[in-house]
Amino acid sequence: MVEGENLNEVVNLVIKTIISAADASIPKSGLSFPKNRKPWWNKHCTDTNRNQRKAWNVFRRHPTTANQIAFQRTKSIALWARRKSEREYWIKFVSSINSSVIAKDMWDNVRRACGIYLEKRISYLRKNGEEVRNASEMADILAETFASICSASNYTGPFLTHKNRTERIKLRFKMTKYLSYNTDLTIFELHTALSVIKHTSPGPNEVTYSMLQHLSEHSLLNILYMFNRIWKEHIFPDCWKHAFIIPIPKPDKDPQDPLNYRSIALTSCMCKLFERIVNVRLVHTLEKNEYISPFQSGFRKSRSTIDNLMSLETDIRVAFLKRNHLVSIFFDIYKAYDRA
Repeated sequence: MVEGENLNEVVNLVIKTIISAADASIPKSGLSFPKNRKPWWNKHCTDTNRNQRKAWNVFRRHPTTANQIAFQRTKSIALWARRKSEREYWIKFVSSINSSVIAKDMWDNVRRACGIYLEKRISYLRKNGEEVRNASEMADILAETFASICSASNYTGPFLTHKNRTERIKLRFKMTKYLSYNTDLTIFELHTALSVIKHTSPGPNEVTYSMLQHLSEHSLLNILYMFNRIWKEHIFPDCWKHAFIIPIPKPDKDPQDPLNYRSIALTSCMCKLFERIVNVRLVHTLEKNEYISPFQSGFRKSRSTIDNLMSLETDIRVAFLKRNHLVSIFFDIYKAYDRA
């Protein structure tokens, strides 16, 4: 299955096989979305509600007097738990109201407590001063906006010239084949990557991390063989280049302006698994050879903004002690994720 000549067909066949196995063995849930729980709903309410449903199912299958009494008891306990939790929430909420509370936040909490939630769908977008309400047209507007932000036309002339000249240079993979990070991927690396992944939404091919984790050892060896073919033949599968783009409105921004949305890309889980293995190798090489600046904390293990804050605080204290001046420069890059 993974030894075909066309690597794109091999990847598509592997995905189709995994989906077919999942359809045959994994039960399907309903299409209804989970309800928005009221803010006073807690774990005790969930547990008592679950016990009530279990008792009802028992009584429905075996309608005896004992089962009816057990169901009525669990129903009363669940009702008491909900009323107690709701009463405590309202007492705490009313006690927290003072002159510093913003009216909008207060009424939002009241609406949530009553089970009223604002519509999460995009009502309309504005384009050239006109309102667009058609769903497909709004999707096109968001797509055009995201494309314009990431367009190469935003680059400066000298950088664009350098970019085009550099991209015309072909990579010579064979020159560094002897290096450790260019060796074949191992089953240990695949198992390690599967053991640390976080369950996220799948991409267009609908293969989830849970499906990959439940594959047999023989199936994982086939996945590894496919990964190594991609690694050695330098062919990136076409189906991995597609993604679902989810627009997320930025907080406290006008939701009708398409520029006020950040895009979340849902790519293939198999692609992300492959990337994780390669990333571990590259990061190890960068850290081992100290290619990364010691002042960089982002995207590094055991490092965070706390390191930079502590360094800044230390410099400030030293400047105070020595009666010196300390100059700090902070800058924010507009659309940094899309352009930098």
